[in-house]
Amino acid sequence: MTGRTCLAFVALAVALAAALPLDQDAPTQVHINLGDNEGTSMVVSWITNAATDGYVQFGTDPDHLDSSADQMEKAYRYNFRSTYSPEVYTSGLIHHANMTGLEPNTQYFYRCGGKQGTSTTFNFTTPPPLGSVEEPLYIAMIGDLGQTTDSISTLDHIRADFEAHITVLVGDLSYADSAEQNEPTRNCTQKRWDSWGQIVEPYFAYQPLMVLPGNHEVEQVGPLPATQEQFLAYQSRFRMPSPSSGSNSGNLYYSFNIGPAHYIMLNSYMDFNHSDPQYMWLEEDLRKVDRTVTPWVVCNMHAPWYNSDVHHHDEYEETAMRASMEDLLHQYRVDFVFSGHVHAYERMYPTYNNKTDPTGTTYINIGDGGNREGPAEGYFPQPEWSAYREPVFGHGRLALFNATHAHFTWHKNVDSEPVVSDDVWVIKSESGTRHVGPKFDGGHIKRQYGHKTERAGPILA
Repeated sequence: MTGRTCLAFVALAVALAAALPLDQDAPTQVHINLGDNEGTSMVVSWITNAATDGYVQFGTDPDHLDSSADQMEKAYRYNFRSTYSPEVYTSGLIHHANMTGLEPNTQYFYRCGGKQGTSTTFNFTTPPPLGSVEEPLYIAMIGDLGQTTDSISTLDHIRADFEAHITVLVGDLSYADSAEQNEPTRNCTQKRWDSWGQIVEPYFAYQPLMVLPGNHEVEQVGPLPATQEQFLAYQSRFRMPSPSSGSNSGNLYYSFNIGPAHYIMLNSYMDFNHSDPQYMWLEEDLRKVDRTVTPWVVCNMHAPWYNSDVHHHDEYEETAMRASMEDLLHQYRVDFVFSGHVHAYERMYPTYNNKTDPTGTTYINIGDGGNREGPAEGYFPQPEWSAYREPVFGHGRLALFNATHAHFTWHKNVDSEPVVSDDVWVIKSESGTRHVGPKFDGGHIKRQYGHKTERAGPILA
């Protein structure tokens, strides 16, 4: 065993031990996400070994959890069989409950469970009011996370010095379909979903996690008797706010509002042509956006439309989806598109139709959260639309300060420390969008805004 492997094993063991409840019948793999389109509810998901009904107790006082939430639906298990294994995996009992009637900018405490045991008491803080531009909205952006020591380092950096209102993960979550050594490729070891759920609980039981599917969530494993349903684990383990956005796809594509932003979550691995449900839903979703309430529109998908890395270059899901949808995004002046898939960071200037364009969209690739496959090194000659690129693990921080000014920084993992390697203001007006470097200090907002309390002086005009 190499030193790096030993360290990885120790770190993962510590993370798993921290996430596991002392009572083995108590809830595990607890995580939360926004529950509706208005920011007034929060979904709690968890897993138990025993067959039991579940509930959530919550309130603003940890000693008096005087509100309760029942399950959104009857708890369930799912079965999965891989092509390469005769064994059938059966998940633990999966529970989802929705805490409603929440107030903005408020800290809540909660615990979940049932007759067989309850979780520890967790806490979270709700985001600013819908449409608010009186205070910044902070969002952590990651992709292709996985479950390695690098993954944990990325999450630790976010938690240590960034008070994000939510984290958005743009696909490739657990890598349950990636092969271990001496295993056939795409063996789909579902227990990796359980280990991933335990690893991320210390982070996302406290902060809402919003997800979309990547290629590693498809889990299409082969001919009978293998499981035939795509996205089965991903669809079973999360309850994103699809109904409130008019999507009937489960967790596959949906949108939500938070503060001054409208977030759209698309699926690169479903049909996306003009006659397909996903495209028609997107067109209607964009049509209904009220820019006086949510002046920022942020679109997210796994496979990038613009990418100068030699890895995952010009794949079908990238070129065909862009050909189908780019005009629609340009028509509605979508501000940002975040993607993963390529395990390297790259930021584009405002771009449309393969050219820099002030009326275009800022594309940012963030597929290097820490997964087991490593950073994607190697580039084509840098196109005119590529502003900055670097093949290194890390995470992004998006701050929306008002209706016209956003700040984005990329924090790479260097010797286990977060280092800012890209720093840009995105400023929009009626004539278009421009990127301004880190020396810009209009409105007296500090460049290193890691905590919400660090803002000094008036916000940008």
